[in-house]
Amino acid sequence: MEKMSIISTNDRQITFIFDPSTKLGRECQAYALSSEAKILAIDLTKTKIADTEWVEIAERIGKTVPELIAKDHPAFTNLYGEGIELDNTDALKVLNKNPETLVYPIAIRGDKAVMAHTFSDILKLIKPDSSDVKIP
Repeated sequence: MEKMSIISTNDRQITFIFDPSTKLGRECQAYALSSEAKILAIDLTKTKIADTEWVEIAERIGKTVPELIAKDHPAFTNLYGEGIELDNTDALKVLNKNPETLVYPIAIRGDKAVMAHTFSDILKLIKPDSSDVKIP
């Protein structure tokens, strides 16, 4: 039996999860928007993501939920301190209360997902025949 997915697996859509207050988030968004695919931009400063969705997102990129969090981010260290280890439950609470602690933007297209360490990682989800990619 196939697992029911909460996150869209449409190959014609890129689901982009990001914090627009970061330079990397804005750069990745620009690259995603250059694709011919429909973009579902999830701005973490305005939209909450359910715990079950965070778990699925982490699984898709081959990470644990705690690995989605930048534990060196000031929003994290100011509240929780340094050297803190999180389990899934704690990590979900952090992501819900402080979504700006997401370590990198995440993009999902079809059955592929990337954690964008650099803006060019988004290109992994843009079809090679996409003629409308304009490199700034």
